[in-house]
This record gives sequence, C-alpha cells and structure tokens, in this order.
Amino acid sequence: MTSQDGRDSIVTAAAHAGSGALLPQRQKVVLVIDLVESVRLMSANELGVIEQWRGFLQFATGNVLPHHGGRLVKSLGDGLMAEFDSAREGVAAALELQAYFEAGNASRPADERMYLRAGLNLTHVYVDEIDIYGSGVNLAARVATLAGPGETMVTAAVRDGLTEGLDAHVEDMGECYVKHVAEPIRVFRAGSAGPTPVLLPEREYLRGVQPTIAVIPFSGRSMGAEHLAIGELIADGVIAHMGKTTELKVISRLATTVLRHRDIGVREAGAQLKADYVLSGSYVVIGSRLLLTAELVGTGSEDILWVDRLNGDVADLLRPNSELCYEIALQAHQAVLGSAVQKAMHRPLPTLAGQALMFAGIAGVHHVAPEGFDFSGKALSAVIERHPRHAEAYAWLAKWHAIGTNRGLGGPSSRKIAADLADRAVQALPDSPFTLTISGLVKAYYDQDLEGAARCYGQALAANPNELLAWLYTATLCAWQGRGPQAGEAARRALELAPIGPMQYYVQSLAGLALLCAGDLKKAIEILRHSLRLNGAHTSTHRALTMALTLDGQVEEARQVVQALLRLEPRFSVEIFLQRYGGRAHPHAKVLADALKEAGVPAN
Repeated sequence: MTSQDGRDSIVTAAAHAGSGALLPQRQKVVLVIDLVESVRLMSANELGVIEQWRGFLQFATGNVLPHHGGRLVKSLGDGLMAEFDSAREGVAAALELQAYFEAGNASRPADERMYLRAGLNLTHVYVDEIDIYGSGVNLAARVATLAGPGETMVTAAVRDGLTEGLDAHVEDMGECYVKHVAEPIRVFRAGSAGPTPVLLPEREYLRGVQPTIAVIPFSGRSMGAEHLAIGELIADGVIAHMGKTTELKVISRLATTVLRHRDIGVREAGAQLKADYVLSGSYVVIGSRLLLTAELVGTGSEDILWVDRLNGDVADLLRPNSELCYEIALQAHQAVLGSAVQKAMHRPLPTLAGQALMFAGIAGVHHVAPEGFDFSGKALSAVIERHPRHAEAYAWLAKWHAIGTNRGLGGPSSRKIAADLADRAVQALPDSPFTLTISGLVKAYYDQDLEGAARCYGQALAANPNELLAWLYTATLCAWQGRGPQAGEAARRALELAPIGPMQYYVQSLAGLALLCAGDLKKAIEILRHSLRLNGAHTSTHRALTMALTLDGQVEEARQVVQALLRLEPRFSVEIFLQRYGGRAHPHAKVLADALKEAGVPAN
C-alpha cells in the first residue's frame, strides 16, 4: 500500500493508544495486492481501468474472500488488503484473484494488459473495527514489491503453512533485502512465474543479468578453401577482445559456429544461443587485403544497432592483438552500450528488462554526462528493487556513490549509504573479487582505512589475479602511500586488462595518476591525454594531467588544462583537492598541490 496509507495507520494506532484503549492482538495472514503500473494504465484509459477494477473488487468481496474465510481490511484505487486465519486460505484466495484478469488479457495488446502482484505474511496484528496494525502488515506490502506481474510472494512463515503440490507450487526465491528492513527475509513464490519475473529462483540467481552477445563467424563471399578459416579468425579475435570486458557475457565460438551458414533470422539465432545481441558479417579477400562488413543486431527488436565497412591486411588476423578485430569489438561494444543507455533514458524504468537496467546503470557510472550519471543511480537502484540478491548491483551502486562524492555531488549521507551497499554486496557474494574490491574502495575512500582496503584488494586478487579494478585501486592505494614503484607496476597491470569498454577512460585516469606518483611522467601524460579524448568531462583526469604537465615542465599546456577544468568545476581549488585526495597525509601530496597552484588552480 502507499506510504501515506502507512502513515495514516500509525497515526490511528497512536490515537487509540493515547486514549488508553488496548487493541486486541491476533495472529493473521495478511494479503496485500496491487495493480501493476496502475498510474500508466490509468493515464491511458482511466474509465476503462476503473471499470475493470470495480469488477475485480466485486469478484473479490462477493466471491473469493467469503469462500476462503477472508476479511477485506481496506481497498484503495489500485490495491487491497485482506486478512485470513490460515496460510492455506490466504494463498488460495490470492491465486484465485490473480486469475481474474487472465481471460481479458488474452485479447488485449501487451501494453494494456492488467496484472496483479501479491504478498502474504503471517504475523501478529492489532485489530480494530476499521483496520489492522503492526510491522508485519508493512512487511506483507514489502514482500508484494518482490512479485512480478501476475505473481504471488510469501514469507517463510506462510510457506510453513503450505503443502507443496496440494496448496500451491512453491519455489524458494532465497533471501532478499527490502526497504526499511535491516536483515534479509526469506521469500517464496506461490504459484507459477509471471511473464516478467522480478526475482530469479535461488538456483539460477548467480547467473546475473549481464547482456549476452553472440559473435557468428563471418561468411566469405568467395568460398576458396584457403579463405574458409578467415571468418573463424575474425570471430576468435573479436571474442577475445570483447571477453575482456565485465559488462557483457560473450558466447563461445564453439557454440556460434554451427549457425554460420544456416539461413535463420536474428530472432531465432538469439533464441537458440540465448543472446541479446548478434554480431555477424561477411568478407572478401583481394590479394593480401581483407574487406569486410560487420553488423550488430538486437535479437528482441531485430533493429540494426551498428553496421560498418572495414578493411585491413589478412596477416593482421594472425597477430595476438589484431587491430581489425579490436576495432570491430570496440565499435560493437559502444553500440550495445549506447543502445542500452538510450533505451533506458527514453523508457519508463518499470518497462525495462533487468539486463537493460543493469547495463545502462553501469554505463552511466563511467561514460555519460551528468544527467546520465544521475540516471545510472536510479537504474541501479531499480535493479536492486527488482533483484534484491544481486550482489554486483549493490557493489556498482556503492561505487556510484563514491564517484559522485569525488565529483562533488555526494551529500553527507553518501558515506553511510555506500558502506551499507558494499556490506550487502559482500554478504550476498563473500568470495566475489568484484564485491571485495568495491568494499576496499569504500574503506579507502571514505574512511581512510588503507590497511583494510589493501586486505580487500589482496583477497580479490587471490581469488582472481585478473580482477581489473583490484589492480587499479591497488595502484591508487600505493600512490596514496607514496610507494611509487608498486603503484606503477599495479597501474600497468590494470592498463593491460582494460583495452576496451566504457571503463577505459576511468582506468587510464586512475592509472595515469599512479604513474605520475611513480615518476613516469611521460607515460602518465600520454595515457591521461588519451583518457580525456575518451571522456573530456572527467574532472579527475584534468587534475591529474595538470599535475603531470606542470611537473614535466609543460606549464603553459597545464594552464590550458586548468581552464577546461574550472569550466567543468568552477569552485575547484587546491584546498578541495587536498580534502578529496586519499594520500593527503603523505609528503608527496604537497608536491601535487603545489603543481596545481603553479598551473593556476586557486588556493581556496
């Protein structure tokens, strides 16, 4: 039910308590049901939806509730609350109510279909003649938010009162966090899954929600025997590059090769491979030159997201770091990224699939303008609401808060929020290198707990020696501590692991600062300049490049960089730098601060 309704209930209970009246307490199964996307449905067809809802209420109060011994507690314009004496009766009523709109939905367009979501909890409630009260009532409403359209979710207390197969098919959805409840609660789905589930069953949950791309071996226009392997080489090279990014799942070429010469559509290929995107193409060989056309298509809409003609040497395909394969992988990756962000920015959050939300959220953290950064926080929060056990979503949102604070966007509560998100990520996946790394970032950035951060990064690298962010933040940590050689080595490892993807500019920015602290000014300036070409709005890169150029004697160029920096962040000063810089306690921080001052950054 609505938050206002909850406040009204509390006020009413307080009034009774203040008058000296003692409300009777009873154990009840509380059912909360609401209409999914009621605001959108009402705005499109207000009278029609009202008429349908009134018919549903008549069905509920005239048939279902009396038959199952239920009592209607309250009805709002898009939801209802009822109480029952047993779990069996409450769940039976919920499933019967869920079926009400099924017949009508069969003849409605997809965007006009009406679905209910339901939550049930067994709890002690305080009862009067008009309402019921208690924290267990609120928990039933929270459990309902975990249900997808057409689904019914129940707490463990309700599950214990059901007989599997007789009362309902019951599936364990695992432990979930819900708003305003400190500890996770165990949730079960009663009945079948809806068309777009919010939660995955416990056994499937670790599969994550990253988008999946299939690279089909390219087809040759000339079928000479000597040219047949070229399409496989292209696919291998592209997969090798795309496989280095954490934002995508890339299907093995062993699985995609079978579709190379089959005349099937993109949608069918996506269904066969369980892929969200398909990258394919054709090529022709002229002497030692290779001409090819590459095409990326979304399997759901069959829209072409990117198409291009490229050329290069056949011999390039035999190199470990083929420039041609890298270019295809880079362009395709950016097209997937751009598509996810555009789709997310122009469609209501509730209509987006979890994969699109997650990918758009990650993209916004690293790659877009301020409005996109703000949207990424909303998208990641929406992923957590839909998938309360998704550890990586908690970790990404913790990182989002840290980056926002670094940009001067965080409020006084950012530290507590980020720490809570990082803790929840580690609780959900305690052995995940990524969640351990983000936990270390929060410890280092907010609390200056550099030893605790080092332990987290060490655990992450012990679990996965190729964890990019663990190497990157180790480089930053060593730089803060004045350990130049170790900072430079960790920075170089991070750069090797980030040849592609939306995090490339971010990796280069932090690695550049680490190399600067290691004394490798030439390399630092080179990669910091490249980072700004990828994202000219990243103020941290401007700061690092300013310091590197000044210390290298290129003060005039450093002053030009400062002008760009101050246009992006007019209130930036040397004092603010020292407040934000994690290594401010080390003597080298004064050297960096003096370099900023020499280049024209105001002292305060």
